[in-house]
Amino acid sequence: MTKNRTVTVAAIQAHSQGHLTNPDNVSHAIDLLEQAADLGADMACFPEAYPATGEKEICEAARRFHLFVIAGFVPQEDDRIYNDCILINADGHITGRQRKLHVPPGVEIYSHGKDYGVMETPWGPLAILICIDGWGFPEGFYRAHEAGVELIFNPNLIFKKKPQRRMSLLSRILDYKIPIIAPNNPHWSFRLLPGDEGLPPEGGGSLILVPPAFHTVEDIGTFMREASSCEGWIVSEAGNEEEILIETIDLDEVAHTRSLWNRSFLGLS
Repeated sequence: MTKNRTVTVAAIQAHSQGHLTNPDNVSHAIDLLEQAADLGADMACFPEAYPATGEKEICEAARRFHLFVIAGFVPQEDDRIYNDCILINADGHITGRQRKLHVPPGVEIYSHGKDYGVMETPWGPLAILICIDGWGFPEGFYRAHEAGVELIFNPNLIFKKKPQRRMSLLSRILDYKIPIIAPNNPHWSFRLLPGDEGLPPEGGGSLILVPPAFHTVEDIGTFMREASSCEGWIVSEAGNEEEILIETIDLDEVAHTRSLWNRSFLGLS
C-alpha cells in the first residue's frame, strides 16, 4: 500500500489563561484541538510549554479528534523542572518525547535535555526543536536532516528576538528544504507561576514555512536569477492574537524539490 504523503498541519497560536501552568489552559487547549480538527488538520502543534499540564487529557483529546498532537509540558522530576514536547498519535498514545536542550540563562528555570530525537508518523519522520533549539542553534536542523526527517516542528514561547527567529528559520529552510511548523504564543504577559510579576506583553507571528515546488533545473535557475529573498517560503504567518494556521503539505513534492536542488548545483540532474 502506498503511504499517504500529503499532510495537513495546524500551528496553534494558543493563549495562556493568566499564567503558563494554569490548569484552565488544558480545557482551552482541547477546544483549540477540536477547532483544528474541524479545519481538517491531521497534525496540530501548540506553542512551547503549552498547555504545560494535563498530559492525560490532551492524549484523550487526540484520540477523540483523531489528531496527531504536539503539546508542551513542564514536568518536575525530583528537584528539577524540564521543558518537554510530546508527540501523541491519533489513538491517543505518546510516541515521542523531546526535552529542550538549550535553556536561556537568567530567563528560564528549566534543566537541560540531552539530545535530539526522531519520531515516526504515517507521513514520514519528524523532529521537534523547542524554541531556541531550532532558531538559535544550527545543529538541531543539521542532525534532523542527516536522520532523514521530513517535517520539523519548532514550538516557541518567545517575547524577544522575533526578527532574528524569522531570519534564522528562513535560513534553515533554504539550507535544508524541510517544512517548518513554528507556532508561538500570542501577545501575552509571560508568567510561569501565579505569583510571578509578569513581563511586558509580547508574542505573535507563528509561522509555517514550506519550500516551493521546483520541478526542473530551469525552475531553480529562474529562482536564482529573479528572487530577491525566500520570504515567499513563509506560506502562513499569524498576527498578534490567538489563531490557528492551517497548511496542506505534499511531502513527495518537497522531497523532489530537495533532491533536485541538491543535485542540480552539482550538475547531477
